[in-house]
Amino acid sequence: MPETQGKAVFSDSHSSDSGLLAPDRLSIAIVLVSWGRIDLLRRSLGALCGENLTDLEIVIVREEGSDGDEFPDERVTVSSVPSGASFAAMANEGGRVARADLILFLKEGVELREGAIASTCGLLSQENAGVVGSMLVDPKGVLLEAGSLLFSDGICFGFGRGWNPDDYRVQYRRSVAFSSAACLGTRKALFEEMGGFDERYQEEYYEDVDYCLRVAASGRSVIYDPESVATWHEEHRDSWEASRARLEGNRERFSEKWSDLLPTLGKREDWDGLAVFEKARGARILWVEDAPPFTSMGAGFPRTREMLAALLEMDFSVTLLPTFITSKSFNDVYRETPREVEVVLGVGIEGFGEFWNERERFYEAVIVSRPNNLKALGEAILETKKSRPSLKFVYDAEAVFVNRDINECRLAGAPYTKDEELALLEEELAPARGTDCVLAISEIERNQFESLGFDRIRMVRHYSEIIPTKKAFGDRKDILFVGAVHSDGAPNALGLIWFIEEVLPLLRDALGEDLKLYFAGTNASDALARYASDTEVFLGFVEDLDEWYDRCRVFIAPARFAAGIPLKIIEAASRGIPVVAAQLAREQLGWHEGEMLAAGSARAYAESCVRAYTDEALWLKLREGAIKRLQADYSKEGIARSLREALDLPVD
Repeated sequence: MPETQGKAVFSDSHSSDSGLLAPDRLSIAIVLVSWGRIDLLRRSLGALCGENLTDLEIVIVREEGSDGDEFPDERVTVSSVPSGASFAAMANEGGRVARADLILFLKEGVELREGAIASTCGLLSQENAGVVGSMLVDPKGVLLEAGSLLFSDGICFGFGRGWNPDDYRVQYRRSVAFSSAACLGTRKALFEEMGGFDERYQEEYYEDVDYCLRVAASGRSVIYDPESVATWHEEHRDSWEASRARLEGNRERFSEKWSDLLPTLGKREDWDGLAVFEKARGARILWVEDAPPFTSMGAGFPRTREMLAALLEMDFSVTLLPTFITSKSFNDVYRETPREVEVVLGVGIEGFGEFWNERERFYEAVIVSRPNNLKALGEAILETKKSRPSLKFVYDAEAVFVNRDINECRLAGAPYTKDEELALLEEELAPARGTDCVLAISEIERNQFESLGFDRIRMVRHYSEIIPTKKAFGDRKDILFVGAVHSDGAPNALGLIWFIEEVLPLLRDALGEDLKLYFAGTNASDALARYASDTEVFLGFVEDLDEWYDRCRVFIAPARFAAGIPLKIIEAASRGIPVVAAQLAREQLGWHEGEMLAAGSARAYAESCVRAYTDEALWLKLREGAIKRLQADYSKEGIARSLREALDLPVD
């Protein structure tokens, strides 16, 4: 695997989802080192005292005889050290006095922003976390540091210095060489285990680099956290000349101590300013998708999210480049996208050429999702592959889009001929012929790829955690539909209108007029909106659907033409609500009668709904059969296995 310029010590893993302790059970102490600048101290304290954390402990460490304010906040403890003590000695004193589980070291003049403490606590609660460093900006909002680089000559550099903090390159969480002690979190137990900061470093500088290297050598991660942001009001407490003298003196001490390690690091003169995935452990992967994986959009994006999570779990480093939605805020993007994924906002199709020219040498693999992206960008990637055959290129069909047209024409009674279908498939899928592997989502689509001569095909289905809702058959009532509707002509819109007009009256005749249909999801169809009423209840977007999965007795999926597979069926089944779907959905999924009911005509669909709604034994059979199918075919392990095979890349 090629080395990255500016590379430092590798950590053992990405941050893990398995927490050592729940963050809300961990106490934290702020150790604030002060050299007597009361104006700067007040800035730091003002932000801390504004935090509504009753168990927050604040330890101020200052030199003996320092003048200063009284500190009325009962959470504040003041500890003194001899005049002229180094930063390491002052910080160690604060660490000794602190009683909390976690310690966040601050230099005076560092003003934490809202959410910084909570984010640091959350990361330090994770099993392998050793150090958490913050994004530091100056008073004008210019970036000072987003993690730091270390080179073979012992010189350090704050990554992103001088950049806009909203640059996508500093908005993702990653392992770094070290983070500045101006704002550095660690566990108290680990700090004691490491012996604190090395007090051989005089005055200040390099004690933080040294501590982070020792933590990394112990097998823990040193993490840069873009969600922990702080303003540093005065970076150097003396002139730059005096600060540089301190730096040089301590760099000599540091270089002597780490003389075995430093020659293995990248050279400063070779660094090109990018340091992409500077601490990456596994393969670097570029994923091109229409948008970040917003669950509410449906359309395969929940599957994308699970695939991204699987790659991270395998220790791959991932860049996601959206081509359609390119200007969302990072706060929106990272509500559902793992924060360890670098999300390239603002580039899109138009800027891809420049991005690829600058970045292509860093990536071992590229995954392109959906035919529009393959058509627009595939040629550029294949051109790179000619000169670098080791580059893996994978096409994730997500869905074969022409199947929607094929199914719609078949439903309308004007089906394509076999030759016409083959020509449509050839037009959509031919650009994938130069790829190393294609990912299919259903057996139908696997067969279509095979019919065109593709021989490396891997199945990557959806995953939804199996958490059956608890209400019994008799405690439920009504019908539920879940799905996003993007236009009047969307399959969900037309399917739901068909159900309301053709099926629902038959159901109400059989089951009673009080039967309600609930529709949960965004709706952009005026044609569908006209049907909203007291009995056809349009809920809009629902953040947590479990209440409705637990409340309703039957789930419907009436779309009669579509591509891919209906992910909403999988999620509903994973929550234990039986499904009645259009015949197409059964064909797409390959499920059997004991796992879901399906029908073509309105009368047959209504009869299937009545059976599932009134027959408790059948209801239980469908519930259990679907869960067994999910356990067999729709697992995280299956996604990871298929991705590993498709990429054909070593994990280590």
